[in-house]
Amino acid sequence: MSGAGFVLVGGRSTRMGRDKALLPIGDATLLEHVAECVRQAAGNVTLVGPPDRYQHLNYAVVPDQIEDRGPLGGVWTALSVTTADWNLIVACDMPGLTVEFLQNLLHIAESSDADCVAPETSAGVEPLCAVYHRRCAPKAAAALDRNILKMQDFVSTLRLKSVPVQDATPLTNINTPEEYGTAQAHYIEFRNVYKTFDRPVLVDVNFHVNAGETVAIIGRSGVGKSVTLSHIMGFLKPDKGRILAAYTDITDFNETEMRRIRKRVTMVFQSGALFDSLTVGENILFSLELRDDYDSKNKEDVVNGLLQMVDLGEYKDHYPTDLSTGHKRAVAIARALAAQPECVLYDEPTTMVDPIMSDHLGNLMLRLKTQLQLTGVVVTHDLELMRKVADRVVFLFDGGVIFCGPTADLEKSDHPHIHEFLTMDRV
Repeated sequence: MSGAGFVLVGGRSTRMGRDKALLPIGDATLLEHVAECVRQAAGNVTLVGPPDRYQHLNYAVVPDQIEDRGPLGGVWTALSVTTADWNLIVACDMPGLTVEFLQNLLHIAESSDADCVAPETSAGVEPLCAVYHRRCAPKAAAALDRNILKMQDFVSTLRLKSVPVQDATPLTNINTPEEYGTAQAHYIEFRNVYKTFDRPVLVDVNFHVNAGETVAIIGRSGVGKSVTLSHIMGFLKPDKGRILAAYTDITDFNETEMRRIRKRVTMVFQSGALFDSLTVGENILFSLELRDDYDSKNKEDVVNGLLQMVDLGEYKDHYPTDLSTGHKRAVAIARALAAQPECVLYDEPTTMVDPIMSDHLGNLMLRLKTQLQLTGVVVTHDLELMRKVADRVVFLFDGGVIFCGPTADLEKSDHPHIHEFLTMDRV
């Protein structure tokens, strides 16, 4: 196949306030990630943009021959300099791109008689991750002459073959700082975190939690498990290191700034932290009172729905003192969910709970994870709960992380402290 790869780069973004192409994503820049995907898919890659900004990246660069005309000017530039029949042309701001995704587009183009092969999602055709035949060059020039600058309008003039795409992740681009945060960061992350009280509690702690997964933090008493949750909630600040929550570096946040994060990340305390003077229903309603997007009828429906979700509908008019420890925890979970969080932190949810209620709470947490796609962090001594709900495990010992990995791999660890911990649990 005669093919070429091009990446469109345009310099500073008005909404981002900086050059998107040079944003760090993992160990490379966003541009390098996209360019490498294009290079591996097409066998070569050329950047279209200002050479003085990007030539240090060791890719071939051609200047945009028509400036200030948007991405269509870049497409025309690529098609005017190429010697290849088919040309993979991609915008620089798609961090989810994969080599396989781009190779599939090229393979479809190879057997097509269309002018352009482009992926199509529920949002429509994506012309900035597409394969163009070089015969499109005159049509691009004509569109520019007629001041047709929108890519969607341009591709509507071509013989287009659209490729249906169910998962739009590879085509998600970055236009705002929030979108960049989602792309480049883990939902929660500890980076070289230290914390000392009368003795070191956290020592160079590193781990992360991805959106939608549940991570269990385990270890013996006093190793810093609950202290870790307090750092995520901003109740404590690290002596050293950085902490991210909700894709945001919260290390230096003040209390006002943390309130914004706590609308997205909430915590179920070991005690339940319910108001004894309020009924179960009123405790849950308390989390809804500050919301102006619900009227009183909506709020009552939400309370009833949450109680049904945690299987406590018949306890709505009871007081916390009437409930068992396990039921209090379930009510605390319902109250946390009333805020519609993205992430729930659980502090020893099954401590001092009988086996039947422990199993019920574990099933509830698993249901919330699968049905609501909630991110979760669970501090626990309960290894059965860990095995049921956790995707990955962080094992703390003497303030440091001695294991961080998939739950199934914990059982295979030959670390003596982990082996001892697991053996004692089986006993």
